Amino acid sequence: MNKGLIAIIVIVIVVILAAGTWFLMTPATSNNTTNNSTPVNNTIRNQTQNQSHVTNTTNITAAKAKELAGQYIGLGVELENPTLTTYKGVTVWEVPVVVYSPEKSYQDPIYINAQNGNRVT
Repeated sequence: MNKGLIAIIVIVIVVILAAGTWFLMTPATSNNTTNNSTPVNNTIRNQTQNQSHVTNTTNITAAKAKELAGQYIGLGVELENPTLTTYKGVTVWEVPVVVYSPEKSYQDPIYINAQNGNRVT
């Protein structure tokens, strides 16, 4: 076998193992938040099929959500632009995770709470 191909395969395996280890070692955040009355701003995103809009207060910007999601990825993994959505009843930034090995493949996204910046799992 070609040594270059073997090296790439080994690197991909190491990256996947590192990402998995990092994910398992990262403490889970609690979803026990109280939703007191909060002002609503104009943060709206068109949703697919069942939901037409999400409107909520966001304290975390898309750029900050992407930065926070960066804590949960390893080498060889990239993040794409976040979109505002609802996940598990919480308004979140959905940050797409992409792995290039050797083709582009999407992994499970990382969800960042749009109000407090915690990861929603």
